[in-house]
Amino acid sequence: MAIRCIQQPEWQITYREKVVGKQILDILIAGEVVVENKVALGLTRLHKAQLISYLKVTGKQVGLLLNFGGPKPEFQRLYFTPREPKASKASVERVAENPELAGLIEPEMVYEIVGGLFDVHATLGPGFMGRIYANACYHELKLRGLPIKPYKAVQVFYRGESLGELKFGHLRVSGAVMVFPTAAKSVADFELDNFREWLRVQQASLGILANFHDTELKPLFLKPKSVQFPKSVV
Repeated sequence: MAIRCIQQPEWQITYREKVVGKQILDILIAGEVVVENKVALGLTRLHKAQLISYLKVTGKQVGLLLNFGGPKPEFQRLYFTPREPKASKASVERVAENPELAGLIEPEMVYEIVGGLFDVHATLGPGFMGRIYANACYHELKLRGLPIKPYKAVQVFYRGESLGELKFGHLRVSGAVMVFPTAAKSVADFELDNFREWLRVQQASLGILANFHDTELKPLFLKPKSVQFPKSVV
C-alpha cells in the first residue's frame, strides 16, 4: 500500500481565527505526520519546539525530526497533545513592571502590550517567519482594544542621516510606543542605534523589540537615541 508524501506543502497559519500568513512545511506524510529536516551538528531544544509549533498550527499530533548535519543521522519522534495556550502571568508581570520604565508611558499600556506579545509566543511558538508574528501581534493588540497601526518599513540612519527604507514590519501603539516583532537568530543581528534613531525621528517614547525566534520571549526595551537611561534599559 502506497503512502502519500507531499513535499513542501503550504499551510495557512491562523491566530485567534485570523489568517496571519502561510508556512511551508518540509514533508507531510499520509496527511497526518509532519516531517522537519535539519542540517545541524545536533538536534536542539529549539528544533523540537519549532516542530511542536508546526504540529499546533496544522492540528496534527505526530512529528518526525530528522537531522543530517552530524557525524551520523539523528531521528526523533514527537507527539503533541492539544491544550489551551496560556502565557505565564509571572513572566508578563516581571517584564512589564520594570520600574525603570516608570514615567515613559502608562503602566497599563505596557502591561497590555507585553501581555499580548507573550500570548502570541505562547500560542504560535518559535519557528515562523517574522511577518507571521507581526500580523499576529497586530491582531492580538487590536483585540485588546489598543489604538494600533501597522507599518511595513523603517528608516535606516547613518550618523544621523537617512539612507532610505528597510522592509521591516512593525506596529505603532497610541503614537507613543513602537513594537518591532521579529524572528532573528540573535538580537545582535540588529543595529539597535537604528531603532533608537527611528524612535527619535518618529517622536515615540518607547520601542519594544520582540524576538520570537527562541523558545523563550525576552522583549527588549529601547528609548530614543537622544535620551539617557539606566544600563538595564538599552
